[in-house]
Amino acid sequence: MEWLTPGRYADELESETARLATAAAQRPSDQQIETCPEWTVRDLVTHVGTGHRLAAGIIEERRTTPAEYHLVDAPDDRDDWAEWLAGGARRLNAAVAEHGFGGTVWTWQPKFQTAGFWQRRMLHDLIIHRFDADPTGDLAPDLAADGIADLLLAFEHFPRFAGKGETLLFTATDTGQSWHVTLTPDGLDWATKAETADTTCAAPVTELLLMLNRRRPAENVEGDLALFQRWHKDAQF
Repeated sequence: MEWLTPGRYADELESETARLATAAAQRPSDQQIETCPEWTVRDLVTHVGTGHRLAAGIIEERRTTPAEYHLVDAPDDRDDWAEWLAGGARRLNAAVAEHGFGGTVWTWQPKFQTAGFWQRRMLHDLIIHRFDADPTGDLAPDLAADGIADLLLAFEHFPRFAGKGETLLFTATDTGQSWHVTLTPDGLDWATKAETADTTCAAPVTELLLMLNRRRPAENVEGDLALFQRWHKDAQF
Protein backbone atom coordinates (compact mmCIF):
# COMPACT_ATOMS: atom_id res chain seq x y z
CA MET A 1 0.00 0.00 0.00
CA GLU A 2 1.34 3.42 -0.97
CA TRP A 3 2.06 5.90 1.81
CA LEU A 4 0.32 9.27 1.93
CA THR A 5 2.29 12.35 0.96
CA PRO A 6 4.80 13.86 3.43
CA GLY A 7 2.77 17.06 3.48
CA ARG A 8 -0.34 15.16 4.48
CA TYR A 9 1.44 13.55 7.44
CA ALA A 10 2.73 16.93 8.61
CA ASP A 11 -0.69 18.59 8.29
CA GLU A 12 -2.56 15.74 9.97
CA LEU A 13 -0.03 15.59 12.82
CA GLU A 14 -0.78 19.18 13.80
CA SER A 15 -4.53 18.83 13.17
CA GLU A 16 -4.85 15.62 15.17
CA THR A 17 -2.75 17.09 17.98
CA ALA A 18 -5.23 19.96 18.25
CA ARG A 19 -8.15 17.52 18.27
CA LEU A 20 -6.56 15.51 21.07
CA ALA A 21 -5.88 18.67 23.07
CA THR A 22 -9.50 19.79 22.73
CA ALA A 23 -10.86 16.38 23.75
CA ALA A 24 -8.47 15.98 26.69
CA ALA A 25 -9.16 19.46 28.06
CA GLN A 26 -12.85 18.62 28.38
CA ARG A 27 -12.13 15.85 30.89
CA PRO A 28 -10.77 15.97 34.46
CA SER A 29 -6.99 15.53 34.34
CA ASP A 30 -7.08 12.66 36.85
CA GLN A 31 -9.96 10.81 35.15
CA GLN A 32 -9.20 7.24 34.10
CA ILE A 33 -9.04 6.49 30.37
CA GLU A 34 -11.52 3.70 29.70
CA THR A 35 -9.50 2.10 26.89
CA CYS A 36 -6.18 2.52 28.74
CA PRO A 37 -7.28 2.02 32.36
CA GLU A 38 -3.73 2.30 33.69
CA TRP A 39 -3.64 5.93 32.50
CA THR A 40 -5.31 9.13 33.56
CA VAL A 41 -6.10 11.85 31.02
CA ARG A 42 -2.89 13.67 31.97
CA ASP A 43 -0.93 10.42 31.55
CA LEU A 44 -2.35 10.13 28.04
CA VAL A 45 -1.31 13.67 27.18
CA THR A 46 2.15 13.02 28.66
CA HIS A 47 2.54 9.87 26.54
CA VAL A 48 1.69 11.61 23.29
CA GLY A 49 3.81 14.67 23.95
CA THR A 50 6.74 12.51 25.04
CA GLY A 51 6.53 10.44 21.85
CA HIS A 52 6.65 13.50 19.62
CA ARG A 53 9.65 14.88 21.47
CA LEU A 54 11.48 11.55 21.49
CA ALA A 55 10.98 11.10 17.74
CA ALA A 56 12.01 14.69 17.08
CA GLY A 57 15.18 14.19 19.09
CA ILE A 58 16.13 11.06 17.18
CA ILE A 59 15.79 12.96 13.91
CA GLU A 60 17.49 16.14 15.13
CA GLU A 61 20.48 14.14 16.39
CA ARG A 62 20.57 11.94 13.25
CA ARG A 63 20.73 8.97 15.57
CA THR A 64 21.80 5.55 14.30
CA THR A 65 20.98 3.83 17.60
CA PRO A 66 17.89 3.93 19.85
CA ALA A 67 17.37 6.85 22.22
CA GLU A 68 16.67 6.22 25.88
CA TYR A 69 13.00 6.71 26.72
CA HIS A 70 12.24 9.34 29.36
CA LEU A 71 8.77 10.66 30.09
CA VAL A 72 8.37 14.41 29.63
CA ASP A 73 5.54 15.33 31.96
CA ALA A 74 2.64 17.34 30.62
CA PRO A 75 1.91 20.63 32.42
CA ASP A 76 -0.10 20.36 35.62
CA ASP A 77 -2.61 22.92 34.35
CA ARG A 78 -4.71 21.38 31.58
CA ASP A 79 -5.19 24.85 30.09
CA ASP A 80 -1.52 24.58 29.07
CA TRP A 81 -1.88 21.21 27.36
CA ALA A 82 -2.85 22.50 23.93
CA GLU A 83 0.28 24.62 23.46
CA TRP A 84 2.51 21.97 25.04
CA LEU A 85 1.19 19.28 22.70
CA ALA A 86 1.34 21.61 19.71
CA GLY A 87 4.96 22.41 20.53
CA GLY A 88 5.91 18.74 20.34
CA ALA A 89 4.11 18.25 17.03
CA ARG A 90 5.71 21.35 15.53
CA ARG A 91 9.14 20.23 16.67
CA LEU A 92 8.68 16.81 15.07
CA ASN A 93 7.45 18.31 11.82
CA ALA A 94 10.34 20.78 11.77
CA ALA A 95 12.87 17.99 12.35
CA VAL A 96 11.45 15.97 9.45
CA ALA A 97 11.35 19.02 7.18
CA GLU A 98 14.98 19.84 7.93
CA HIS A 99 16.35 16.31 7.56
CA GLY A 100 13.98 15.24 4.78
CA PHE A 101 11.16 12.69 4.89
CA GLY A 102 13.56 10.06 3.53
CA GLY A 103 16.49 11.20 5.67
CA THR A 104 18.27 8.31 7.40
CA VAL A 105 17.79 7.77 11.14
CA TRP A 106 17.40 4.80 13.43
CA THR A 107 14.01 3.08 13.67
CA TRP A 108 13.10 -0.42 14.78
CA GLN A 109 11.84 -1.21 11.25
CA PRO A 110 14.82 -2.29 9.07
CA LYS A 111 12.94 -1.53 5.85
CA PHE A 112 12.36 2.11 6.76
CA GLN A 113 15.27 3.76 8.57
CA THR A 114 13.83 7.18 7.82
CA ALA A 115 12.57 10.34 9.48
CA GLY A 116 9.29 9.80 7.66
CA PHE A 117 8.74 6.50 9.44
CA TRP A 118 8.70 8.37 12.76
CA GLN A 119 6.34 11.07 11.50
CA ARG A 120 3.89 8.50 10.17
CA ARG A 121 4.12 6.27 13.26
CA MET A 122 3.68 9.16 15.69
CA LEU A 123 0.68 10.42 13.72
CA HIS A 124 -1.11 7.10 13.87
CA ASP A 125 -0.24 6.57 17.54
CA LEU A 126 -1.71 10.03 18.14
CA ILE A 127 -4.89 9.19 16.25
CA ILE A 128 -5.55 6.13 18.38
CA HIS A 129 -4.98 8.13 21.55
CA ARG A 130 -7.28 10.87 20.28
CA PHE A 131 -9.97 8.18 20.12
CA ASP A 132 -9.02 7.21 23.68
CA ALA A 133 -9.86 10.75 24.74
CA ASP A 134 -12.93 11.02 22.50
CA PRO A 135 -14.34 7.66 21.35
CA THR A 136 -17.05 9.43 19.33
CA GLY A 137 -14.61 11.09 16.93
CA ASP A 138 -14.33 10.48 13.19
CA LEU A 139 -11.50 9.86 10.74
CA ALA A 140 -10.99 10.15 6.99
CA PRO A 141 -11.15 6.67 5.39
CA ASP A 142 -7.79 6.98 3.60
CA LEU A 143 -6.12 7.99 6.86
CA ALA A 144 -7.70 5.03 8.66
CA ALA A 145 -6.49 2.66 5.92
CA ASP A 146 -2.99 4.14 6.14
CA GLY A 147 -3.13 3.57 9.89
CA ILE A 148 -3.82 -0.14 9.37
CA ALA A 149 -0.87 -0.43 7.00
CA ASP A 150 1.35 1.50 9.41
CA LEU A 151 0.37 -0.77 12.30
CA LEU A 152 1.18 -3.92 10.34
CA LEU A 153 4.48 -2.44 9.19
CA ALA A 154 5.40 -1.54 12.76
CA PHE A 155 4.62 -5.08 13.95
CA GLU A 156 6.56 -6.90 11.20
CA HIS A 157 9.65 -7.77 13.23
CA PHE A 158 8.06 -8.33 16.62
CA PRO A 159 9.02 -11.89 17.68
CA ARG A 160 5.69 -12.52 19.34
CA PHE A 161 4.05 -12.70 15.90
CA ALA A 162 6.19 -15.64 14.78
CA GLY A 163 4.15 -18.57 13.51
CA LYS A 164 3.95 -21.52 11.16
CA GLY A 165 2.07 -19.98 8.27
CA GLU A 166 -1.21 -19.11 9.98
CA THR A 167 -3.15 -16.47 8.06
CA LEU A 168 -5.58 -13.66 8.86
CA LEU A 169 -7.56 -11.44 6.50
CA PHE A 170 -8.81 -8.01 7.56
CA THR A 171 -11.31 -6.38 5.19
CA ALA A 172 -12.70 -2.83 5.20
CA THR A 173 -16.33 -3.21 4.19
CA ASP A 174 -16.75 0.44 3.18
CA THR A 175 -13.61 0.92 1.07
CA GLY A 176 -13.15 -2.64 -0.19
CA GLN A 177 -9.51 -2.77 0.93
CA SER A 178 -8.01 -5.92 2.44
CA TRP A 179 -4.89 -6.75 4.42
CA HIS A 180 -3.68 -10.35 4.33
CA VAL A 181 -1.38 -11.34 7.20
CA THR A 182 0.82 -14.43 7.48
CA LEU A 183 2.58 -15.44 10.69
CA THR A 184 5.97 -16.82 9.61
CA PRO A 185 8.93 -18.16 11.64
CA ASP A 186 10.54 -14.72 11.17
CA GLY A 187 7.47 -12.78 12.28
CA LEU A 188 4.56 -11.11 10.59
CA ASP A 189 4.34 -10.78 6.79
CA TRP A 190 1.48 -8.95 5.10
CA ALA A 191 0.19 -7.60 1.82
CA THR A 192 -2.77 -5.54 0.65
CA LYS A 193 -4.72 -8.29 -1.07
CA ALA A 194 -7.76 -10.46 -0.55
CA GLU A 195 -6.97 -14.16 -0.23
CA THR A 196 -8.36 -17.06 1.72
CA ALA A 197 -7.24 -17.10 5.34
CA ASP A 198 -7.61 -19.14 8.50
CA THR A 199 -9.30 -16.19 10.21
CA THR A 200 -11.24 -13.32 8.67
CA CYS A 201 -12.57 -10.10 10.14
CA ALA A 202 -14.58 -7.43 8.33
CA ALA A 203 -15.70 -3.97 9.42
CA PRO A 204 -15.81 -0.36 8.18
CA VAL A 205 -12.25 0.91 7.86
CA THR A 206 -12.18 3.17 10.93
CA GLU A 207 -13.81 0.51 13.09
CA LEU A 208 -11.31 -2.01 11.72
CA LEU A 209 -8.41 0.28 12.64
CA LEU A 210 -9.73 0.69 16.17
CA MET A 211 -10.37 -3.03 16.50
CA LEU A 212 -6.83 -3.86 15.38
CA ASN A 213 -5.58 -1.40 18.00
CA ARG A 214 -7.74 -3.08 20.67
CA ARG A 215 -10.02 -0.07 21.06
CA ARG A 216 -13.19 -1.76 19.82
CA PRO A 217 -14.55 -5.25 20.37
CA ALA A 218 -14.01 -7.52 17.40
CA GLU A 219 -17.12 -8.36 15.40
CA ASN A 220 -17.72 -10.41 12.25
CA VAL A 221 -14.78 -12.69 13.01
CA GLU A 222 -14.95 -16.05 11.24
CA GLY A 223 -12.74 -19.11 11.02
CA ASP A 224 -10.05 -19.93 13.59
CA LEU A 225 -11.19 -17.94 16.61
CA ALA A 226 -8.22 -19.06 18.73
CA LEU A 227 -5.88 -17.56 16.15
CA PHE A 228 -7.76 -14.28 16.28
CA GLN A 229 -7.66 -14.28 20.07
CA ARG A 230 -3.90 -14.77 19.90
CA TRP A 231 -3.63 -11.85 17.47
CA HIS A 232 -5.79 -9.65 19.68
CA LYS A 233 -3.67 -10.46 22.73
CA ASP A 234 -0.36 -9.76 20.98
CA ALA A 235 -1.37 -6.68 18.97
CA GLN A 236 -0.08 -4.03 21.35
CA PHE A 237 3.07 -1.97 21.74
